[in-house]
Amino acid sequence: MAEADKLREKILEDARQQAKAIIQRAENEAADILNAAKAKAEEKERAAAEKARKEAEERKSRLLASADLEGRKQILQAKQEVVDEAFSRAIDKLCSLPANQYVDIIASMAVEAVSSGTEEIILSSKDRDVYGTKIVNIVNKKLSAKGMKGAVRLSDITRDIKGGFILRSGDVEINNSFDVIVKMRRDELETEVVKVLFG
Repeated sequence: MAEADKLREKILEDARQQAKAIIQRAENEAADILNAAKAKAEEKERAAAEKARKEAEERKSRLLASADLEGRKQILQAKQEVVDEAFSRAIDKLCSLPANQYVDIIASMAVEAVSSGTEEIILSSKDRDVYGTKIVNIVNKKLSAKGMKGAVRLSDITRDIKGGFILRSGDVEINNSFDVIVKMRRDELETEVVKVLFG
């Protein structure tokens, strides 16, 4: 009987040892699975954080580039407005020259523009009333001095121009208003104006 008890005890002990080993193995496997899952979760978290950081950096870069572009556009627009103002002021200065200088400039320009000596000069209503006769007289004298026909006449009509004149010969008109002259010469002058204004 004692042998049977010993055998039973041995079997139970072996079973306990096996159970303990199985439990230990299961706990180890569970711990390994848990550690692997934890490591995977941490890796995903790191990857997600890195992705979010990169996206934030890219977004920041895009926003900065956009802000930089917008800033440059505004600076360019402001510079363009300053250049426009400079040309506008140049026209205003020409129009507000002392009377003698203004008349001389218009007369000289007209003499250069005349081809037959029988053209008609159209001025603004203000210039026609104040300077018209004087301009035409100077033009005709200068044309005669050059050996040309000096029969330029002052038109009865006026035009809405800031300064300068329009030369008419029959149906053909040549616009020598300051606005048009500055507009035509702007392309060649703008680079110089920009250099003067902005260095």
